[in-house]
Amino acid sequence: MSVYGIDLGTTNSCIAKKDANGNAVIIPNQTDSSDTLASVVWFESADNVVVGASAKDMVETEGGNVVEYIKREIGKEDSQDREYFGQKYSAVDISALILKRIKAIAEDQGETVEKVVITCPAYFGLTERAATKAAGEAVGMEVLNLINEPTAAALAFTAGQFVEDRTILVYDLGGGTFDVTVVQMSVGANANGEQVQKVKVVATGGNDRLGGADWDNLLFEHILNACATENGLSVDDIDAESRQNIRSKVEATKKRLTTAESHRVRGIMINGTPTTVTVTRAEFESMSAGLLSQTMSYVETVMNNIHGLQPDTVLLVGGSTLMPMIRNAVEARFPGIVQTYDPHTAVARGAAIYADMLVEEEMKKDGDEDKPEKIKPIDGDTSNGTSLGKDGGIIQDVTPRTFGPAVIIDGEYMIDNLIKINTPMPAAVEKTYYTVAANQTKIMLRVFENMSAEEATKPCLDGMGEKQECNPADMVRYLGVLEMTLPANTPKGAPIAVTFQVSASGIYIKAVNVATGEAVEATIEFEQNIKVNQAHIMSVGVEG
Repeated sequence: MSVYGIDLGTTNSCIAKKDANGNAVIIPNQTDSSDTLASVVWFESADNVVVGASAKDMVETEGGNVVEYIKREIGKEDSQDREYFGQKYSAVDISALILKRIKAIAEDQGETVEKVVITCPAYFGLTERAATKAAGEAVGMEVLNLINEPTAAALAFTAGQFVEDRTILVYDLGGGTFDVTVVQMSVGANANGEQVQKVKVVATGGNDRLGGADWDNLLFEHILNACATENGLSVDDIDAESRQNIRSKVEATKKRLTTAESHRVRGIMINGTPTTVTVTRAEFESMSAGLLSQTMSYVETVMNNIHGLQPDTVLLVGGSTLMPMIRNAVEARFPGIVQTYDPHTAVARGAAIYADMLVEEEMKKDGDEDKPEKIKPIDGDTSNGTSLGKDGGIIQDVTPRTFGPAVIIDGEYMIDNLIKINTPMPAAVEKTYYTVAANQTKIMLRVFENMSAEEATKPCLDGMGEKQECNPADMVRYLGVLEMTLPANTPKGAPIAVTFQVSASGIYIKAVNVATGEAVEATIEFEQNIKVNQAHIMSVGVEG
């Protein structure tokens, strides 16, 4: 039985599997004569959706019915449904349409795509991960697991190399997301005495709304302005077809500037007038220097978080790392150890390797055993936080966010950051809190995630559950609440013992009234709150 790895990318997606020789291979997109599929969706009619290069060609002229960069919205609180031809689509629905097309590409070539591993940015929180999984399930795929994109790239890079332990920093600049992750690759013996690969994620950082598309948009605006100047027009005078003509030349221009110092962009039609403009690499690098600086800032943050550990290899992954400015900046920071490996498809190949690691474990189970377990107390068992391969190989991940309940700290309602970002998963903390007033009738432990590394963070809700100002940089998100009723005459300072656990599946929280032994517990599983327009997704036609 074949299993598949799918790189669900912001700008491009692809699918891979292991072949009969044990090599991870890409299943090509024959429609677009490419290894990848443009992650662009055009709602052509009520009954037909176009995904891929043809949809990308309609961005400027059919912009109202075209969706790009949907991965930046999946699982986000601020994501809004879109409506096309009387039907509403969420970010999960649109992502599912891309996955439906990916599935069809493979099945048109004789594959049967049922069991898959889907990639996601290391920087995705648990809600974004659950939404990604839901998108795959909406088109009839069994999502065995998710894998972080940099981890997948490292797996592909080291496949079959079992020669030495190493620490790899993965600089992954994709079309719409940026991750920097440090992984430790090692070789050890499993229970059968066989040598197997182990992957430990040490630290991760980045931005799931920063990527090559931002470089493209700067280049588009530059060429647009140059064309307007050349023709004595204002930018607003340039029509939609001319803008689409410019847009279609941006990617090729960026690619030419990877090897040439300048490029003459010919054949641009501006309101019917042929126009040629020249773009230099120096201009392109100058206009995008701020974006590059952002990525290197995330690199430094991660380096600070690994406390002196030094990478043996720095791996450049993602098509955007082909820009010379990227290679030069990373090489300047890590001289002599930078390598580029299969930037467009390494992530999908790594996901296929991981899927193969999982499948035999999956096949050993039968009946209800092959269903995901509910989140439960860890009690020393870490199996729900590590992923075991068929030969005992292990991937150990870390928390993508900081987690904790909101409580009164020094008289102020704050999130007590019990489990911080980059803590190995599963993570568990026990802590005792105390009632703040005599005769308190209940406690409400609201659970939050955020990006702060501080001991406490101001929540975006006050103690009554009303919205209040918080630091946008902390990216605070409310996840759920655990309530406990207290008996009459509970004194001030009564101890409440809290257990707080985070795994890849979600969050488990338990509170025990120490005086009475009464306990309440809750699990926060994000998939159950995700709505998918599954019936319409399965019925609508999807073409390339």
